[in-house]
Amino acid sequence: MLDTHALLRRHLEAVWYIQIPPLTQTHTIVPAPYQPPWHLCIATLQPTNEQFYIWRSDVTPQQGEQLLQHARQLQAATEVEAVLQGVSVSREVALVQTATPAMDLAEARRLARRISPDERHIIATFLPEDVDYFSAPQQQPVFGVVEHDRLVSVAHSSRRTPDACELGVETLPEARRKGYALAATLLWAEAITQEGLLPIYSALANNHASLRLAHNAGYLPFAYALQLTLT
Repeated sequence: MLDTHALLRRHLEAVWYIQIPPLTQTHTIVPAPYQPPWHLCIATLQPTNEQFYIWRSDVTPQQGEQLLQHARQLQAATEVEAVLQGVSVSREVALVQTATPAMDLAEARRLARRISPDERHIIATFLPEDVDYFSAPQQQPVFGVVEHDRLVSVAHSSRRTPDACELGVETLPEARRKGYALAATLLWAEAITQEGLLPIYSALANNHASLRLAHNAGYLPFAYALQLTLT
C-alpha cells in the first residue's frame, strides 16, 4: 500500500486533472497549465493529521493571505457562511480500500456484471443521454446491475490517470438499498486493481449515503480536504 502522501497526490491528480510534484513540502503549487477550479486545497492526512496546502499557480500573495485568513476562520463554518465571506468552500473525504467489505465477491458477482461498451442498448435503459459517456474508453471498466432488462446501478471510472482511477457510482432511486451499488463498486475495484492501478473513492463530507457505501465497500479515509475558491 502506498503511503498517504502518494495516495493524496494520486487522488488530487485523478479527480482534478492536474499534475503536481511529490508532496514533500507543506506548501505545493500546481504547475501551469494544470489548474484546478479551486484556489487552495488544504488536505489533512489520516491518521497523522499532517496538513498540506495545494495552491493554484495564479494566486497572488494578497489572495493567498486572504485565503489563509478565511481558512483559519472557516474550519467550523458552513458553506453558506463561507460564500457570504467571499469564499466558497467544499469539504471532501478521500478514501482507499483497506478494510474487509461487507459483501464478498461471490455475492457481488451474483448481483452485478461487467457492462461492455457495445451494450449501448442496455446503457440506454439507465440514462439515455449518457450512452456515449458510459461507452467511452476512459470510463471503463463499467459494472452494473441489470434488473428486468434494465440497467439500474452503475459503477465506472469517472477519472483515470496512469496510476489511479476514481470511482463514479450511480443507482436509480427505486433500486437503492438492495446492495446493487456495493456489488458494482466491489467488482469495479477488483478490475482496477487487476490493471495494476489504484482504485480511489471520494465523496463530499456531507454525502452520508456515499460515505456509507464507501464504508461497506471497505474504504477508509486517508485524507480530509477543504477546498476554497475565491468568489
